[in-house]
Amino acid sequence: MRFFAWFSILLLCAGCGYQPTATITRDIVGENVYVDVVHSKRDPQNTVAIKDGTREAVIKRLGRDLSDEKSADTVIVASIGSLKFSSLSYDTYGYTTSYKATLTMNYRVKFKDGTTKNFTGSGDYDFTIAKRASGYADSVISDTDRYNAIKNASEQCFDEFISRLAIEGFRHGKSDK
Repeated sequence: MRFFAWFSILLLCAGCGYQPTATITRDIVGENVYVDVVHSKRDPQNTVAIKDGTREAVIKRLGRDLSDEKSADTVIVASIGSLKFSSLSYDTYGYTTSYKATLTMNYRVKFKDGTTKNFTGSGDYDFTIAKRASGYADSVISDTDRYNAIKNASEQCFDEFISRLAIEGFRHGKSDK
């Protein structure tokens, strides 16, 4: 019975022309992708984390090679829209024990045919603060926690960007570029 159910679902997905978002996006962006992140003068350390997260997302989510700008099929330039950290929970003494990093990114995409599109994506990441040896929360975000939070939020932003790019390409018939 389970076999029949799974077979029916698989047949339905194949019959209706279902394609995963990453597959549609891969077709749109081509083989070689150049990724750059505009450095923020206010917070250059965060730019490095965002650049690492975005580049890692291109490799992991799209399975594409990173290349130099001249030989790229698609150029993606990301910039920080906003980044903020907000407290989520407190201990009995009023110290923050967990935070949420919220990131908004702006993406400018230049395709091989010369067209340019702008997209916005947002992501967030919840994390806890390590406790001191005394058992109390430190309430200060370490550099490692900050880097990991920003990197994970930027990967989530990129996932949203991929979805919007796929919808745009599908809407305008560019999924077969």
